[in-house]
Amino acid sequence: MRVLLIIICFIPALVVGQGTSSTWQGYTFGSPALSVRLPGAPLPQEVNLPPHVIPHIKTYISAYLRQESNDYVITLMHVEYSNDVPADAKGALDGTNGQWETTGSKVAVLTTTSNKVSGKYSMQQRGKLIMGGQEHDFTDIVITEGSKLWQVIVMARANNAEMKTLMQKVVDSITF
Repeated sequence: MRVLLIIICFIPALVVGQGTSSTWQGYTFGSPALSVRLPGAPLPQEVNLPPHVIPHIKTYISAYLRQESNDYVITLMHVEYSNDVPADAKGALDGTNGQWETTGSKVAVLTTTSNKVSGKYSMQQRGKLIMGGQEHDFTDIVITEGSKLWQVIVMARANNAEMKTLMQKVVDSITF
């Protein structure tokens, strides 16, 4: 049910700002819990799901972390669909890219790979995003298991070695 994934994957660049933090800490979400290390505490994000999607969702959680200077945005999402709806990693990746494009942003996917994270199927995309005239690098990781899906998106200002290191540290920390 690809349509559901496209609707509920959210755009990390549209969240409001929050303060900076230099203290890395663990954050867990979903069931089973995905664990990730972040350079601060994420804030819950409320998302209004379309009424026709709600009957197909058992659980939906989303949060984000954004550095005030807009050097990076990290979004986290977990959804558990009803048993008749399998999670679709590729649909989630395509949905996020499509939502970015509907805002007028330009998306260039550089790589898409399939992997395992703690034994669970995952897909990862890396690419470039031009949003508001600024170029960003992004990594979008979607992990699925049956009707459950976890998504971690890390977007940072391009051509910045410190931000590339931050992005990789977040990605490398993902586990169950």
